[in-house]
Amino acid sequence: MRSFFKKFFPIVVAIFFLVGQKVFAMPEILPLEKVESGMSGTGYTIVDNSGKIEPFRVDIIGLMDNGKGSQQMIMAKASGSVIEKTGGVLQGMSGSPVYVDGKLVGALAAGLKEMSPYTFFITPIESMLKLWNMPDDKAINQYKKVLTDEKNSEEKNSDEKNSEEKNSDEKISEEKVSEEESPSIEEVKTPSEVITPPNLEDIETEEKSTLFFSGFDTGGLNFLKREMQPLGFEKFFAVSTSKNSTGLKHDATLEPGGAMGVAVVFGDFLVGATGTVTAVDGQKILGFGHSFTHAGNVNFFMTDSSVIGSISGENGSGVKIASVGNIIGRINQDREAGVAGIIGNFPSVVPISVTVTDKDLNVSETYNATIAYNENLIPKLGASIAYTALSKTADSLAESTVDVNFAIKTNVVDSGTFSRQNSFYNSTDVGQVAIVELLQALTTICSNTTKESNIFGIDVTMTRDSERRTASLISAVPDKKKVKPGETVNLTVTLQPYRKSNETVVVPYTIPITRPEGNMVLDIHGGSLVAVSQVSATPVGIVTPSTSTPEQSYNEKIKKLLTTGRNNQLVVEPNSASVVKGERALKKEMARIKKLQEKLKKSGVKNIPVAKETKIDTNYIIDNVIQVTINVDKL
Repeated sequence: MRSFFKKFFPIVVAIFFLVGQKVFAMPEILPLEKVESGMSGTGYTIVDNSGKIEPFRVDIIGLMDNGKGSQQMIMAKASGSVIEKTGGVLQGMSGSPVYVDGKLVGALAAGLKEMSPYTFFITPIESMLKLWNMPDDKAINQYKKVLTDEKNSEEKNSDEKNSEEKNSDEKISEEKVSEEESPSIEEVKTPSEVITPPNLEDIETEEKSTLFFSGFDTGGLNFLKREMQPLGFEKFFAVSTSKNSTGLKHDATLEPGGAMGVAVVFGDFLVGATGTVTAVDGQKILGFGHSFTHAGNVNFFMTDSSVIGSISGENGSGVKIASVGNIIGRINQDREAGVAGIIGNFPSVVPISVTVTDKDLNVSETYNATIAYNENLIPKLGASIAYTALSKTADSLAESTVDVNFAIKTNVVDSGTFSRQNSFYNSTDVGQVAIVELLQALTTICSNTTKESNIFGIDVTMTRDSERRTASLISAVPDKKKVKPGETVNLTVTLQPYRKSNETVVVPYTIPITRPEGNMVLDIHGGSLVAVSQVSATPVGIVTPSTSTPEQSYNEKIKKLLTTGRNNQLVVEPNSASVVKGERALKKEMARIKKLQEKLKKSGVKNIPVAKETKIDTNYIIDNVIQVTINVDKL
């Protein structure tokens, strides 16, 4: 069960209906089986900042069937003064409802890549209506609360029903477009309704291709692209948030043919897409006519949107520019046929705050955003936001040292907070390395295979300066030539800081009491430079066959992230070559250790030290690894 405290926004807010507010009902539909080539209809969309929903002519060419299991599409051609003004069908028109004889046929969904800007494909409304009946496992039903008492709630429901019946006649009906306004298309020569489909590579939708953003500078955008492109996003378009945006809006309405948005990040940073509303039934909406991320049951922000204008392009490459406004609800389905959601029902979220201080510029900035709760996106978006905040504040990430401190509020640790501190240096782009541990921590937390983990919030502080605080390890000298198991050897480690005089640090290391006689190789390195050797509860770093459950394995990963040394720490640990390998050798060594432990217990030794690492802090980021050999005497 997801905790309530994760919700920076209310999970569900009561829906308020203002006096005179329009309530739209689902119109009559024209089933796909009754759609025929030669039919003419009307589409509706907004193309400029007037906010006016305008009609355009649609002529049905035929049906396209890509085979068993594929979604059927309707091929059509757009015309009329609106389409001539825009230079054809634009990105951003996706979702525009198409009516024939006043009945809803479907949504404009795709165009022909680098071909005709006037020919497009319609997603049948039957395919989209299925989205309203899809399972919604992401809904946080346990937090749905009625803000009025039961009596008032019943009265309100009655008022809403009456209001819907009264205003249902306000649904969009087909507006006939004159022949003068909309030239007719060429005569369709194919006698069959079903046409041969074009090359699928030539069909271009906005699905998993165009991502709108704001708040990201050039460096941040490049980082965002790197993280999001594996999900299928190839085009990134800068947009602005609406000047009238207040964040959350409880009394919103959407209208078929109007603009809408889907967002996964909101606040000082925005990541999402805009499109057109296809149908509204009370508080339920359908839009886009294609997917946003094709992630199925989702938990995204639904927003209102304002069209700024349209940009024509060659061969259908034009785009309708719209700003993302207020959060008005939740998108709960993101599938091939389109997106669906509920107005007034808000998603669970993860708030993130990033504070960056640049010592060289003597500036400090704090950035705040909210990420829609999605385990696949939280790590990518959280890291992208942190990187961008650093890049924007510092205005340079070359030849820098950054101290990073982050705290992830989560239920995966008993304390309630997963915290890490570390220092990073890079000569070209320190941001790329500074956010690695944050990305790794978020990815690990979100990878629980037994249940969903909670993340209640993310706080990141970063301090940058241009000083290079690195040091190389020169040597390590033990104070004893021979040492017995259980004794401590002091290693005098010499460091060579960058362009400074050498310094020495004394690091104590206790030899495991079960260590066998002979040479023991120790690795000395910076905390995060190399992977920490596999050290289990058994002595001498023996790797035992895994008997842990998936949940235990997950907890071990979390623990390892928390206990891994920092870059500015000196770590001393047994060399990985000392790990016993092979089943036969392992059994033999385990038998020896068990026998020795029994002997020690009989001698009164209660606490038997096991192989482990020793860590001490330094003022430098250690950039290499050295080894020292210790001669272990017989116990």
